[in-house]
Amino acid sequence: METIKVVALSGSLRTGSMTTQMRNTLPELAPEGMVIEIIEIHDIPLFNEDLRVDGVSPEPVRRICGAIGAADGLVICSPEYNRSVPGVLKMVTDWASTEPGAPLSRKPVSILTQSSGTRGGNLSHYAWRQILSVINADAVLGPDVSIGTMQDKLEGGRVVDEATRKLIARQLGLLSDKIRERG
Repeated sequence: METIKVVALSGSLRTGSMTTQMRNTLPELAPEGMVIEIIEIHDIPLFNEDLRVDGVSPEPVRRICGAIGAADGLVICSPEYNRSVPGVLKMVTDWASTEPGAPLSRKPVSILTQSSGTRGGNLSHYAWRQILSVINADAVLGPDVSIGTMQDKLEGGRVVDEATRKLIARQLGLLSDKIRERG
C-alpha cells in the first residue's frame, strides 16, 4: 500500500486553542498508510497581489501552498468565528487559489469544525464547503464533522472523547478512500 501524504491546518492561531488541539490529534487517528503533516500558517500575510514581486509570492505563501500542492490531501481544522470562517485560514485559500498550479484545485479536502457551543461550528463548516467549491477543491462528503462542546472532549492537548475520536477517524478514512480512488 502506497503511503498517502496529507497536510493539516488549524484556523486558530492561539497556541492552546481547541482547534489546534484537534488538529494535533489527527496523526494518531490517521488510517493505516496515511501520514499527516502539521503545517503552521501564523505567518501568512493578508491576501494582496501587490506583495508578489515579479510574479513570486511571499515566502510563507510559497511554503504553505507548496506543502498543500505536494500533498495528496488536506484537512482543514476550523473554529467558527462570528458564524463564519477564521480570516487567517481564509487567507490560505485566497492565496492558494491564485498561486501557480492552483494547489487546491481538485485537491481532496476534509473539513473538521469545532466550537465550545452545541452547534460545533456548523455555519463555519458550510461556509468552507462553499469556499472550497468556488476554488474547485474536492470536499469530502459524508457525515459532517462539526464537534460541539469541544472543551469537554480535550485533555492534555489532545481529543480524548472516544466518540469524537471515532468521528474524526471515520472522516480521515473517507479522505483516504477519496485519495485512493483517484489513483
